[in-house]
Amino acid sequence: MPIVAAPQARAPALATNVRVAPICVDAGYDCRVTTLRSGSGMNLQLNERLERFESPFRKLDLLLSDVVPAPGLRPVTMHVGEPQDSPPPLLAEAVAAHANAWNRYPPSLGTPEFLAAVAGYIGRHYPAARGRIAADRHLSSVASTREALYLAAALAVSPSRAAPLALMPNPFYQTYRVAAIMAEAEPQYLRHSGFPMFAVDLDALDEATLQRTAVLYLCSPSNPDGRVMPAQQILQAVTLARRHGFLVVFDECYAELYDRERAPGALEVLAASDPTEGWLDNVLVLHSLSKRSSAAGLRSGFAAGPAAVIAALNRLRLNGTACTPVPLLAAATALWSDDAHVEAMRARLRARFDIADRHLGGYAGYYRPPCGFFLWLRVDDGAAITRRLWAERALRVLPGEYLTQPATDGSNDGRQFIRIALVHAPETTDEGLRRLASLL
Repeated sequence: MPIVAAPQARAPALATNVRVAPICVDAGYDCRVTTLRSGSGMNLQLNERLERFESPFRKLDLLLSDVVPAPGLRPVTMHVGEPQDSPPPLLAEAVAAHANAWNRYPPSLGTPEFLAAVAGYIGRHYPAARGRIAADRHLSSVASTREALYLAAALAVSPSRAAPLALMPNPFYQTYRVAAIMAEAEPQYLRHSGFPMFAVDLDALDEATLQRTAVLYLCSPSNPDGRVMPAQQILQAVTLARRHGFLVVFDECYAELYDRERAPGALEVLAASDPTEGWLDNVLVLHSLSKRSSAAGLRSGFAAGPAAVIAALNRLRLNGTACTPVPLLAAATALWSDDAHVEAMRARLRARFDIADRHLGGYAGYYRPPCGFFLWLRVDDGAAITRRLWAERALRVLPGEYLTQPATDGSNDGRQFIRIALVHAPETTDEGLRRLASLL
C-alpha cells in the first residue's frame, strides 16, 4: 500500500449537552449526527465531521488534567511554537502611523504597498523568481498561513472528483486534516523515512491514488522535525500535480528559521527550472510573519500562485473570511521589507540550539535539526514522559502522537516522540532543557 490511512481517536464531546448518535461507519470512522439540546428545548443538528478532529493542545490539556506540576518549580511551557521574542519596534510604529485607517474595510487582496513589499521579499530571497511575480495577479494577503491552508482545500476539492483525497505528511500540522475533512476529502498520509527526518516518500504513490487526489499539503522546513525537501522532490510533487490535476500547497512558514543553510523554496526551485509562463501552475506557496518576525498576533502572511488560483482564493476570502486590517497590513509591509530583524532572530535561535546541544548532545534520541525551532526528541513513551515531566519537573511538552495519525493496526509513529519548542529566552531555554535532560 502506498499510503498509510487510519481512523483517528474519537474527539471529546463538543459540550456536556451534546448528544451524538452513530448512523454509519465510513472508512473506519463513526459518522455521527450531533444533536445539541439545551434547557430551552433547542434541537440543533451540527456537522458530524466535527467529531473527526481535535486540537493537539486540547488533547494535551486532557492528558495533564489530573496532574499537578512539580511544587516549588516555576512552570516552563515548551509545548507551543509561539515566539517569545518581542517583535521589532517597526511593527508598533507602523500600526500607530496608520491609526487613521481603522475605519476602512480591509482589502482582501492586500494594499499595493503590501504586495510590492512581498514581491520585493521574494526577489531578495528567491532571485530566480525576481521579476516573474506580478504583484497584482500572483500574490495575495492572507490572515496567517492557517487561514490559507484551510481555504486551499475548499478551492481544490471539486464535487465532480470521485472520492477525493487530500495527501499530507505524517506527522502533520492539524489544519491540513481539518481542511480536508471539512471540504469532504479523505485525508491520506504519505509514507516517510522515520527517525530522524521523517522524509516523505512520493514514489510510493500509485496511479489510483493520484487520480483521486485533490490537494497535496507539503511543509518545508517541516513541523515538527525540521526536515527540508530537496529541490528534486519539490519538482516531483509539482509534476505529479500537473499530470493528475491537483493543487500542491507548499507551507513554508518556517522558511527563515534555518541553522546554517536556507531551505530550497518552491518559488526559487520552480522559477529556476521552468522559463515558461506556466511556472506557477498547480501551486500555492504560503509564507507567514508569525515565526519570521515574532508576530504571531499580527495574523498576516501571503499566498503566491498562478493568477487563476489567487483570484479564486480572493473570491473566497472576500465573501467568507475576515481580512487583515489596513494598519496591520502597514505593519506587515514594514516587516516584509526588513531583513535585519530576521538575522537577529536566527542568531538567537542558533544560541538556543547550542543550549540543546549542551544538555542533550549525548542522548541517542536527539538531533540538531537544520531548520525550524522544534526539537523532535525520541523517547520511550511520549505521552507517559509528558505526564512525568509536568508532574516531576513542571515542564510542559507535546506528545508526538498528537501530531501523527495512527496506522490501521493502531500503531502510531509519533508515540515515541515529544516535541519541544525552543522559543524562550536563553535562561528559560537552559532551565527547561536542564530539567528535560535530568529525566531522560
